[in-house]
Amino acid sequence: MGLFSNLFGDSGKDLDNALSKMKNLADNFVDEDEARLRQNKTTAPSGSVSLGNNPRPVSVTPVVEEEGPSGDSWGPTMPDEPNQFNSGMNYQDYFSSVFNEAFSGYQIDKKDVRDGRAMVFTFLQAGTVKLVVEVISERSNPNKLREDCRKQHIPYLRYYYDYDGWWNTKSYVTRRTSKALGIG
Repeated sequence: MGLFSNLFGDSGKDLDNALSKMKNLADNFVDEDEARLRQNKTTAPSGSVSLGNNPRPVSVTPVVEEEGPSGDSWGPTMPDEPNQFNSGMNYQDYFSSVFNEAFSGYQIDKKDVRDGRAMVFTFLQAGTVKLVVEVISERSNPNKLREDCRKQHIPYLRYYYDYDGWWNTKSYVTRRTSKALGIG
């Protein structure tokens, strides 16, 4: 007998059955997710890569693979081009460097938010906000800034600095940001 059957007798059996079915479904999802993660896992003989402020190591193998459905900036293997993880910089400095180099025609204000767990870059031209870029952890899901930008009709982008397998290659960040600015 389950917990609800013990507490409520026969009327609790339906709850016990429903909870049992939900547990089985959840277990199946966890098993599938773990299998997918094991399948995508790569190891690096030379060690792991630091994520700047994120202490979680990421194992990588710097090998060029055919471009698949994932594109040039994410997948199980680190692309052989400049990216956040082979730059030697923390995520704040990496994104600042890419933005300042590629978008020198804009005034770019940066703001450290959430005690260093996120950065907001505001691209201005002639005093007008042209784009807001938020760089956050995959473990956060703040929507206020995105919603504020939507209400004010300001383009908004979000990059994750610690999403496993997302490399934030320089070409990807530049291309995506250019497109949001309407110049690419």
